[in-house]
Amino acid sequence: MFKFLNAKYRHITARHNIPYQEPAVGSAAVPVTSIVIPCAGADYIEEGLLSATFAARFAPDVEEIVLVSDRPASEFGELPPKTRVVTLDLPQREEGYRYKQIYLSRLIKLNAPLQARTDGILMIDSDLNLLQMPRFKIEEHHIYSSFRQGKMIAKLDKAPAEKVPAYYKDTVRPYIVDHVNGAFLAASRKTWRRICPLWLTLFQDTWELMDDSQPPTDQLPLAALLDMLDIKTVNLGDWMNWPVSKKIGGVASVIPKPVVGAHGGFPLSEWQKYLVSPESELLFKGQDYTRKVRYLTDAEKLTASE
Repeated sequence: MFKFLNAKYRHITARHNIPYQEPAVGSAAVPVTSIVIPCAGADYIEEGLLSATFAARFAPDVEEIVLVSDRPASEFGELPPKTRVVTLDLPQREEGYRYKQIYLSRLIKLNAPLQARTDGILMIDSDLNLLQMPRFKIEEHHIYSSFRQGKMIAKLDKAPAEKVPAYYKDTVRPYIVDHVNGAFLAASRKTWRRICPLWLTLFQDTWELMDDSQPPTDQLPLAALLDMLDIKTVNLGDWMNWPVSKKIGGVASVIPKPVVGAHGGFPLSEWQKYLVSPESELLFKGQDYTRKVRYLTDAEKLTASE
């Protein structure tokens, strides 16, 4: 009960999970003008291109779509309109680390927003397809997302005390049940330039200390840095980041019209039907499928591809 009397706790919770409202007339808020899609590994090129295709088709007002990858642009073939590829050369984890590809994919993600050239930057995961133009406005020192349930600090629950970075103890957001969903994040260019360096530092520090018994997550350090930088977190609502497999997996269904960002949905071939007609019934796999295929160790991934 004492945490409710703590000034820091009250300050942060007052700036956390704020319902989106139209910015005041005359404010300096900017629209979304860049879509950034991190896309690590040759096996994710297809879904990265699909996400870029959806952005080009259904978010026509953006100025650019940026695929950020460790793979060269030549491997992506013909790109959708307004799309370019940025290739990053980032360090790999040591040979014995079990999640080298996932770790690299997170490094790419944490550097990706800085590759955009405009001021209103939306970063989406490569398995998220935009079905409408995101119409919200972006203000400085805010980050915009949808929220999900689960305390991020739980990722460290079973770790020995000496493996848990000391700075988490003094944070608030990692201990709150609702947290920003990292698959859909928007901020101004200036705000991203504040966020990304610290996000990268906290991510690397956390997962250098922790063992490789679980996939390294970028959302735990994100929750901590939002405290440290005193960033306001704005909730855009569920339609911005709608979990396809959870909502309609296993049942042939039409995507609801209010959906702005459709997260997940496999196989990818079903999405081709949507490109032909948004009224198509689509049959996606259930929600257990994503974790099975996207959070494998490097060894498991190699076996699965054989």
